[in-house]
Amino acid sequence: MIHRTGEQPNNQLSTSPANAWKSTTIENSTHAPVSVVEPENGERPSPLGQLSPKNIRRTRPTFWALMQHIFAIFLLSFMLLVAVGFYIQIPVGQQLDEISFNEFSYQFLGLQNQTLQLLDLIPAIAGVLAVVGIIFVLLWKHRFVPALVGLGVALCANISAQVLKNLVISKPNFGIQEAALNSAPSGHTTFAAAAAAALFIASPKKLRPAVALLGAVISFAAGFSTIINGWHRPADVITAIILTSIWTVIGLTILRFLRSEELDLSNTQRTGLILIPLLSISGFFLGFCSLALYLVTFYDPIPGGALMAAICMILAVLAFTTSLQIGLLRARNKQRSAYTKIWTY
Repeated sequence: MIHRTGEQPNNQLSTSPANAWKSTTIENSTHAPVSVVEPENGERPSPLGQLSPKNIRRTRPTFWALMQHIFAIFLLSFMLLVAVGFYIQIPVGQQLDEISFNEFSYQFLGLQNQTLQLLDLIPAIAGVLAVVGIIFVLLWKHRFVPALVGLGVALCANISAQVLKNLVISKPNFGIQEAALNSAPSGHTTFAAAAAAALFIASPKKLRPAVALLGAVISFAAGFSTIINGWHRPADVITAIILTSIWTVIGLTILRFLRSEELDLSNTQRTGLILIPLLSISGFFLGFCSLALYLVTFYDPIPGGALMAAICMILAVLAFTTSLQIGLLRARNKQRSAYTKIWTY
């Protein structure tokens, strides 16, 4: 039986606005009374209010999702240490890197100055495209917080690249390379890759795989242009790509804890079903080709072998890091209960 609190039960319930939405009591023969608090302002709650952002179920990253991100960060950090240790700290790596750099200069010696100037503008073009893309995402999807995370990732990647280059990494002088100072990671490549990473993080979930591929193309073009123009060696480009990928994964980890990411209800369980295995297989194949060509260059050099080895290594790193970033999008957060238990009986 249902009756108003403080009133005698009757056969006709009052329908006056003042009494329409007050506290009610529900009784039956088997359960204790349960109080249901309803609005007292005389307004009926709109059903559309259930779709407002504050009523969406909060989610949290699962233990497995967090472990995936942490493992990816450690794996990329290990790759960065291996790249720095091999290409910079030991004579064999410096020699192979110098041979590749010289072959780049020789193969593209006939390029006109206008072409070289255009190639030098690729990092700046990447930055402009990223800014335009982020503004478009803000106007289209109002993803303000992910855009801030993306800009933070880009800023941290560029700052850490300069810190590593000028303060942390020291290059031993074995008399192999003309430049005695360390130039890794490449600032030009880091800027282009970080701009693409900012757009990747700010984009909606469904668009991130496509943006990741676009970012890989931009990063390769920027790195390739810096080697052709004589700004950096292949090792500088490789370390810049890996460093930016580390900060990108950190940004994806932060997004797991942000409520604004929950507003994007896209299903990501099938994200990258084709891209992830394709990029992974391509990365391992290109890495094997690069290793084989480096061995040939070291023991029995062939014309263009070191150049192709460097290109294959850059492409392998790009394929692997892109596959890793897309793969991290598939894990889903754990849903929290939409209701809070106050008391039981």
